[in-house]
Amino acid sequence: MIMHFLGGFWLGLILFWVFSIQEVSLKLIFKMILCVLLVSISWEIFEMIVGRIIIQNSLNTMLDSISDIYFDLAGGTLAIVYFLKRIMLKQKSAI
Repeated sequence: MIMHFLGGFWLGLILFWVFSIQEVSLKLIFKMILCVLLVSISWEIFEMIVGRIIIQNSLNTMLDSISDIYFDLAGGTLAIVYFLKRIMLKQKSAI
């Protein structure tokens, strides 16, 4: 669970770097959360494929997948809050 949380946090920070040419808006934040959700769901599908086809012993349950997606989104949301509170406040105080 901690790895999914940190993965979501890392992805959220990377997305701020990628989208840094845009002004921070509600649309950008929504786009970032959707990107984190897309990567999270893609990773869970990958885990299911590896668990069922290659290993042929899947320990991945639906509850585990939902909790992993939740922790990815929580980490991404914390990255957004961290960036907005920490970085944006520094820019305003510099002006």
